[in-house]
Amino acid sequence: MRQRIDAHHHLWQLGHFPYGWLAPDSPPRPFGDHTRLKTDYLVADYARDMADAGVVASVFVEANAGASGASEIDWVDTVGGDGSLPAASIGYADLRQPDVGRLLSSFQRSGRMRGIRMSLAWDSRPRWRFVDSPDVMLTSDFQRGLAELTRRELVFDTLVVPGQLEQLAALARANPDQQFVANHLGTPLRDTPDDIVQWTQGMRECAKCANISIKVSGLWVLDRNWLPERIAGPVRMVIDLFGPDRCMWATNYPVEKLMCLVADQIRNLDAVLDDLSEDDKDLIYRRTASRVYRIALPGEAAAVANLQKAASN
Repeated sequence: MRQRIDAHHHLWQLGHFPYGWLAPDSPPRPFGDHTRLKTDYLVADYARDMADAGVVASVFVEANAGASGASEIDWVDTVGGDGSLPAASIGYADLRQPDVGRLLSSFQRSGRMRGIRMSLAWDSRPRWRFVDSPDVMLTSDFQRGLAELTRRELVFDTLVVPGQLEQLAALARANPDQQFVANHLGTPLRDTPDDIVQWTQGMRECAKCANISIKVSGLWVLDRNWLPERIAGPVRMVIDLFGPDRCMWATNYPVEKLMCLVADQIRNLDAVLDDLSEDDKDLIYRRTASRVYRIALPGEAAAVANLQKAASN
């Protein structure tokens, strides 16, 4: 079985943090009804879901927990123990806050800590507003916080919509020492012709920036079932633009589980990548995430043992 690193998944324990978006009366998400997500999703649940997927290490990404400070990352260290599920963590911080340096120092107590995700998506469609105002990337407060992230050699993960991709590229050009990761294929919305044009042009600009990598994940925007004939064009365009060494597969579990199970993700993505070399496939499924998030590639025996241990907990 091919070894894989899942570059983006979530964990949560309802009641431990507010998780406003998972409250019983919370409205649907952009992908629709998410009632089935409103239950605990812990390491053992994730390990069971990945048991037949060859996932030997993973990256926890903040789950909009409403947690204070670094407490969500501290919690992940508690529930994750010394295992490789997850092997790395991406926390949440609003980089605009004046004490961001102190906050980042508290995050870095964790040996798993690799970076910050601040979703900057803001669109005329309210369901795609994940931040309180447009053009956050242009503000001096944000750029000051980003400089703190760069100084600490931490990754910046973000979710943006097509109309913001060129802005993200400009930010990357202005900060060449900062590693950026665009989540979920840059959100390739298909609601209007403008979406397609903006996403295509924005991806081309982002690909020119060697310090931007991209996650091949969240493909429900293209097709909820990840049907190869629906996802192939955008996915192959991105891989051709960025190169396999800047593309990484991720499950986006348990969210994407509502649309496309991990076995279907792999089968359909394998069909799209069929003509690529084994080296290129290994980059997309494993080595790009290993490099970006500084995850040691496990030996086969150790990887199997870690999976068995996590699944049994």
